[in-house]
Amino acid sequence: MRPPSAPCPVILAVLVLVGQAEAQSLLGFYPSSVLLSGPQMTTFLVSNVSSNQISLEVITGTTSIPSPNCNGPNTIANWSSSVESFDAGTQLVVAKVMVTFTRNLTLCSGNETNCCKEVRCVVETLQVTACENNRPMASMLLHADIYINTTFVGIVSDNKTVIPNQVYQPLGPCPCNLTAGACDVRCCCDQDCSLSMKELFNGSCYSGIFGGNVSPPFDQLCSVQEKNRAPDWFPFLCVQSSMDNSPFLGYFYQGYTGTPSQTPSFNLSFQSIYEKPLNGYKQGDAILIDLNGFNEYLTIPQQSAIGTCMTYSPVAYLQDFNVTCITDITLCTDALTFLLDAVKVKDGNGGTIPLKIQLKNITQDIAPTGPALPHVLQCEVNVSADYVFIWEANKIKEIQVTVETANLTLTHQAKLAQRFTATFLTSNSTTGVLSGNPGYQTGKPVIAANGSAPFIKTTLNVWKPVLDSSCSSVIQKPVLFGENSFSGCLFKVVNENCAQLRGNVLSWFKNLLLSVNQVSMRGNSNVSDPSEWVPIIYEEPNTTCTENCNTENVICLKVPSNINFQILTAVIGTVEGITQEEILATKVSFSTVNIDCVSACNLSLPLTASVQFIRVPAQVPLSITRFQMTNTEYDCQKNDVCWQQLAYPLTKYYTGEPQHLTLAKGLILVFFFISAAVLGAPWNRIRKAWNETTF
Repeated sequence: MRPPSAPCPVILAVLVLVGQAEAQSLLGFYPSSVLLSGPQMTTFLVSNVSSNQISLEVITGTTSIPSPNCNGPNTIANWSSSVESFDAGTQLVVAKVMVTFTRNLTLCSGNETNCCKEVRCVVETLQVTACENNRPMASMLLHADIYINTTFVGIVSDNKTVIPNQVYQPLGPCPCNLTAGACDVRCCCDQDCSLSMKELFNGSCYSGIFGGNVSPPFDQLCSVQEKNRAPDWFPFLCVQSSMDNSPFLGYFYQGYTGTPSQTPSFNLSFQSIYEKPLNGYKQGDAILIDLNGFNEYLTIPQQSAIGTCMTYSPVAYLQDFNVTCITDITLCTDALTFLLDAVKVKDGNGGTIPLKIQLKNITQDIAPTGPALPHVLQCEVNVSADYVFIWEANKIKEIQVTVETANLTLTHQAKLAQRFTATFLTSNSTTGVLSGNPGYQTGKPVIAANGSAPFIKTTLNVWKPVLDSSCSSVIQKPVLFGENSFSGCLFKVVNENCAQLRGNVLSWFKNLLLSVNQVSMRGNSNVSDPSEWVPIIYEEPNTTCTENCNTENVICLKVPSNINFQILTAVIGTVEGITQEEILATKVSFSTVNIDCVSACNLSLPLTASVQFIRVPAQVPLSITRFQMTNTEYDCQKNDVCWQQLAYPLTKYYTGEPQHLTLAKGLILVFFFISAAVLGAPWNRIRKAWNETTF
């Protein structure tokens, strides 16, 4: 390796020293001795003359350093020197002296003469002397210890080293070979170990993953069990495999090899668009449309995993969603859009169906959130889009789309909320929603109805505030099963007395219940069977003054302010291990407040709606004794060891399959173990002993 040349700071430091010290004390080579392992060396000579001669001499066959002399030339066999002088700005001169090894080192392969017989090719000591008029001025020693690979001269190939794929070709066939060019003791696969060295530790080789045995047989092999004494049940559980295949880390099958894919493993694989008619949709399949004779995805804006909304997101078959996208708009085109006109959806049976679109224009206010726009814009945007897919088996029969549009006047940058939903209904439930089969699923809407059988399904709703949270602009959202909620709005009161205030507020609360008086017990209750529906228990608010009525002249008493939905639920069983729940009863009650206002009231009254789900146990829990509370030996809920679940698949605790199936599978497993015992070695020994004693 070539020693690095002296950097500029070193030269400057030398120059400063030259200018500040006595001249005679600085004469000589810097450095004065060098250990050379590469083809070239650089040193600096400080002298008081500008012309210097270099004399090279190889020191051999002596134990002492000879005196410097100027008899040697500046170029000898295998070595040459050069001098480059420059003015240091002082009375002294600094010269850069370079000594170069000129011979090309190659390893002898035949009868060559000018080649190296060993890798360590050059071991020499040189004396470098600076002379003036054949008089030595300074000297230095250079010891060269050069290997062949450090002085390589030739054409370097551009081919890169190809590391094989370890899944198909092992990279390290000898994992215990840790030292290059040397024998690792007890590593029998080390190629650097001679036969005589391996004889010293041949009986103590490393075993296992770090050992020299690349393919040690493992106990589960059928071939190994035939040689060794194995338990009787092993013939039913052994592995029939080649010795080239090993389960240990670092060993790879060397038989059939496949070609590794060049595709990075972290690339996402997307479903390709079908080029032929479908044979029906499966759950999760992307719904297709026919666009000018080509198959494309039906897309609706949806939220991604990081919360942002994607405009062109495929709709998956039988997967409902309800998302709200918030968009910053400064132009009319910033609002999210979707395909509606002339869209024909693939029904999954080789045909297409059109969209049944219902347009509604609503009044929508938008609050500015940014700087003013250079021009006032008039925009018509889609505020919401509700898709209802009517399906049967693996086909789509009908698609109903309800789109709400609004005319907006943009004067400032603003935020627009757009809602998109997709609901899949079976063909026999087109009159309402399906929230489970048979029990309710958590997060699905609570189904309600009005009147008498046959019922028309709808949902039980509460408020969802938007914009300025006033009750005049509030919208309704369905109550989701199993999810408690709390919402509200601000009710504007203008020039009203106490009686008018109580009546108007109560009427506003009752708007939530105008179209419902029954609640479905299950997620798929029959609309023609009244026994599968429960009436809503309605508790009128008490607004009549009974005590402290004199304060009515100062404040308004008992003004309704909260409507509370209490829904009682219970677990009715399991279907394929999934718990099924139903609604037992629904009660609506009110809470009232007193308001500091008597007549001509002008205020914003907060009205709230709360939903509370209460699970009722199927049976009243029995009271337990203090001993039962502290004894956890047989309590599977409090103890890590549960003896009752020792044969878990055969016990009542396992609900993944019906009891008769688990019992049948358990009996089959017992039969196999009995057969193994009968056919195994113990039974053969007992029978042999019996025969010997009998005869």
